[in-house]
Amino acid sequence: MQVGRLLVVVAFVLVTAATAFADLTSSVRSAAGRDGVVYVVDAADRALVDIRGDQPFIPASILKVFTAQLAITKLGLDYRFPTEFYIDGDRLVVKGAGDPLLVSEELDLIAATLRPRLAGHAFAGIVVDDSYFQPQVRVPGVGRSSNPYDALNAATAVNFNTIAVVRRGDRIQSGEAQTPLTAFARDLARARGVKGHERFQIGDRPEDVRRYAGELIAAKLRGAGVRIGEEVTEGRAPAAPPLYVHHSSRNLADVCSEMLESSNNYIANQVFLAVGVAANGAPAGLAKSVAAADQFVLTHPQLAGLHVVEGSGIAYENRMTGRSMAALLKMFEPHERLLKFARGTRHKTGTLRVIATLAGYLDTKKHGRVRYVIALNGRGQAKRWQIMETLKRGL
Repeated sequence: MQVGRLLVVVAFVLVTAATAFADLTSSVRSAAGRDGVVYVVDAADRALVDIRGDQPFIPASILKVFTAQLAITKLGLDYRFPTEFYIDGDRLVVKGAGDPLLVSEELDLIAATLRPRLAGHAFAGIVVDDSYFQPQVRVPGVGRSSNPYDALNAATAVNFNTIAVVRRGDRIQSGEAQTPLTAFARDLARARGVKGHERFQIGDRPEDVRRYAGELIAAKLRGAGVRIGEEVTEGRAPAAPPLYVHHSSRNLADVCSEMLESSNNYIANQVFLAVGVAANGAPAGLAKSVAAADQFVLTHPQLAGLHVVEGSGIAYENRMTGRSMAALLKMFEPHERLLKFARGTRHKTGTLRVIATLAGYLDTKKHGRVRYVIALNGRGQAKRWQIMETLKRGL
């Protein structure tokens, strides 16, 4: 009799749980709409919610989680981007290797280190050697607007290839206390007709990227007491060993954290290009990085359904599925603290005109840690969070 009652209780619990799951799935399906994707798995990879989990979608910026995982695997968390400096006659040669965080504060560290090494030298100017990258690296999805997210990727670039200025009347000033306003930056701001405070990307000409980088590096060196002229030219580093190799003060963990927190497309593709070099040698080129990504997916079958054409998610040709993203999140879990934490979840969002995505980790009452993936149409930016809250309550 007791056994019979126990079986009845177990059956009741199972039916109740099944009904609750069915109600949750129905509610989420209704919110997701006709083409929405919602895929949720527990720690044992059991699908708790599977709404079009194998349907490919455009990932937008949640693809940056893949770029971070790929870079951590290929480069290591403590990798530091190098920048080399050479003396060639009366020129100081700078050879970049794609450091995405070569910002004004980092240039101050470089200038302080170089100052005693350059004592007694007087330079006519700077030569920028960009040979670490293939010429004219063009990332799918990166346009030619002045928006910072359309900044060119380059071997030697500063401040994310952007310039911040403020215009007061006829006077143009730097928009950052740590960044001196160079002559070229002033000319670009005037040509744009800047009004008020604005940050803009330098342009779609690689020679302009090199010129601004050279000018700002020279300005920082002059500020540190190095005698150096304003001339900036392009060229190659001499065959001799470098005078100094600067390794970034921030390692790959810092870079990935910044990339994921700010969703910076420029950083993501600088990292993506570095992976290509690690896998297939210099000079950096998009095809080498795509080949490295393809090989990574091939050697991790659980990522099947992931198709990458660049590293930031800005391209509409990228694809993934809910299942492949959930598998990626499982791989990335040891590094989850690199992700932003808000609304009770470590997560990454992605937004393009036609898609709104959200993926991350959620601690639930009944199922412990779950991984979730949400992809809705472009009008779903708010609804993706509503679905996440529904999952939190229902699981």
